Amino acid sequence: MEETIEQINFTRSLEWLEQAAAIIPGGCSTLAKSPERLFPGYTALCCAEAKGSRFTDLDGHVWLDCEMAMGTVSWGHAREEVNEAIIRQLAKGTSFSTASDLELEAAKLILKRFGGRYKSLKFAKGGADVVSAAVRAARAYSGKSKVIATAYHGWHDWSSYGYYGQEDAALGIPSSIRDTTTWVNGGSQAIMDLLASEADNVACIVLCPNEWEKEELSKVVADCNQRKVTVIFDEVTSGIRMGKQATAGEFDVWPDILCLSKGMANGLPLAVIMGGDPWMTLLADIKFSSAHASEAIAFAALIACEELMEQAPVWPSWRDPASSMMKQLKELMVSLELHDLELQGTYASFCIRQPSKPHFYQDPFREFLVKHLAADGIFSKGYFVFSDSHTKDDFDCVQTSIESALRLWHEANEALANDKRRNE
Repeated sequence: MEETIEQINFTRSLEWLEQAAAIIPGGCSTLAKSPERLFPGYTALCCAEAKGSRFTDLDGHVWLDCEMAMGTVSWGHAREEVNEAIIRQLAKGTSFSTASDLELEAAKLILKRFGGRYKSLKFAKGGADVVSAAVRAARAYSGKSKVIATAYHGWHDWSSYGYYGQEDAALGIPSSIRDTTTWVNGGSQAIMDLLASEADNVACIVLCPNEWEKEELSKVVADCNQRKVTVIFDEVTSGIRMGKQATAGEFDVWPDILCLSKGMANGLPLAVIMGGDPWMTLLADIKFSSAHASEAIAFAALIACEELMEQAPVWPSWRDPASSMMKQLKELMVSLELHDLELQGTYASFCIRQPSKPHFYQDPFREFLVKHLAADGIFSKGYFVFSDSHTKDDFDCVQTSIESALRLWHEANEALANDKRRNE
């Protein structure tokens, strides 16, 4: 199904893509930002600069950003308070031969935000690293090797084969490593059934709590606690986008180990693993470390973000407008009888997709919607991710464009149905 969209000039962007694809596999070192998930000639491909809720591409087109750097830029692009903190730290240095004094300050602020729930933490640069560290610590503590994985938890060997179709050989993963992880697609009952027979071999379970209903999540956590299976929450993506204390705090359902990353330092690379004894003390024993984990620039940004969050009367600030938008979009979809579509997600991040299509990035509706949004100057890859910098006008603009796309999709479906009836 194709909507006629007037294409704008992307000359410089397309030239960039040709050169980038020749020397950078996938055209970008971050898979989620790769041009293969976009539509060259219709959407932005490469950013030149960004400010607030907008960015400018190589051809000078300004886009209302509904991706916000994969949700990492929670306070808006080039947020003044964060930039000022970064600039001050740049004058002092970026990475030292000993720990930075900012590391302790940053650690105390995060532990304070979580109300003393956890006693200690360690930093890293990426979410996959802290989740993998949590798995290692759980294995070291329990002496068991099995892991239950339920979603995308990063590209590392122990987890990625399940998310990417369990094709271990094609992913370069030895079968001996693959066999240490059990991938569960079902809900709470499927997990509890597995634990009933396999708990003696299971070191931990890794859950993305924002993808669960509170009641079902509580059941799984309680069952794991009873069976002494370590519970790890992968809140790398949801993190502070769900609330000041992440999804765990919103649900009041707490894991043994909590992993956060995106959004903590407003786009700068930083991740954290939090917990208590015995897991955290084992992080030294398992040699969890990386050269750049304690560089100072990200800490300066994080401290600025923590100060902004402490001042925020409501967090996330887009909770109500995004929730209202989702409610109205669902109502429109019902009124238009768009039974082939489903709105999925939360105010942290949501999408509209065809559940019958197993691969989101191959969903024809995603392409239709992304191109329609692009024609209105809105950038999205199919997910809607907002920030503190989005205004009421921004939300209204996005909602109007999505509603227009839904109505056009409905009209196209009606036309196809009428053609089918005439041909019968």
